[in-house]
Amino acid sequence: PTCSSDEEKKFTRPAYSYIALIAMAIQQSPSNKVTLSGIYDYIMKKFPYYRSNQRAWQNSIRHNLSLNSCFVKVPRTEGNEKGKGNYWSFATGCESMLDLFENGNYRRRRRRR
Repeated sequence: PTCSSDEEKKFTRPAYSYIALIAMAIQQSPSNKVTLSGIYDYIMKKFPYYRSNQRAWQNSIRHNLSLNSCFVKVPRTEGNEKGKGNYWSFATGCESMLDLFENGNYRRRRRRR
C-alpha cells in the first residue's frame, strides 16, 4: 500500500535543528517566553514526527537550552504565574536570533567543507 504525502510527512524528521525548534516555540509565545513543557507541546503539535521517541529528543532540547547562551531561564513571578519550573526566553542581545535564520528560514544549513 502507498502512503499519502501527509502520512509520509508524519514519519519524516523535519529539517530543523533543535535550536531552531526552540526558537520557534519561544517566538510563537505572545510573551516571548515559554516553559519547557510548552516547548515540548509546541514541537509535538507542529511536527508529528516528534510525538514518538519523546525521551531522546526531549533530552536533546534540554541539552541545547542549557548549552546555548542565547537561551536563558526566566523565573516565574509570584502571584499570577502558577506552576512548576522556569520560563525560557532569549538572552539580551539574542532577541534577534532570527537573524541567524535567513529570512525566517529555520531549516538546517548544509555544512561547509
